[in-house]
Amino acid sequence: MLLAAVLLAACSGPEPPQLSQGTLLPSPKPVTEFQLTDHRGQPFTLENLKDNWTFTFFGYTHCPDVCPTSMTMLAQMQRKLEQRDGLDKLPQVVFVSVDPERDTTALLSQFVPYFHPAFIGASGDEQNTLNLTRQLGILYGKAEGSAADNYLVDHSAAIILLDPDGAFRAVFGIPHDADLIANDFLAIKTYYEATQ
Repeated sequence: MLLAAVLLAACSGPEPPQLSQGTLLPSPKPVTEFQLTDHRGQPFTLENLKDNWTFTFFGYTHCPDVCPTSMTMLAQMQRKLEQRDGLDKLPQVVFVSVDPERDTTALLSQFVPYFHPAFIGASGDEQNTLNLTRQLGILYGKAEGSAADNYLVDHSAAIILLDPDGAFRAVFGIPHDADLIANDFLAIKTYYEATQ
């Protein structure tokens, strides 16, 4: 009986981590092909996710509050991870615009690196943006009653974590905490490596 329990434990693999801030998906959800352009004018596709951990936040440069706050928090998280010993590669942080009408490459290239020089801004046409957001459960749309040229965009404030296989692995809801997200990321990374 004891031997059976030991064998069962050995076959079942490591237990998923208990997270403080995030929610780990029961199984990773593969992301299908998408076409965006980064803030340097280069293509940003599914290939850019491969072999990288990627934190993704969806917002827009004209956002008055949630986006700057979230990007500042992600910069704090990244700097905490930069100070960790033994972390061979930092995750990439990608800001995806949900306002492709106004968020030009030039505007993204001013906005995104302001928070951290390694951060990536990306945008695409409406169809490509929808293609990616629908896969990740992100909702967005112009706020009711907004002016045609000076509008607000309502959008999900969740931060999505994609694994090095390009799969949706975890989600972080608000309120966001840089320390907790950094610790959760390290726990998820360790779990992922133990199950490969």
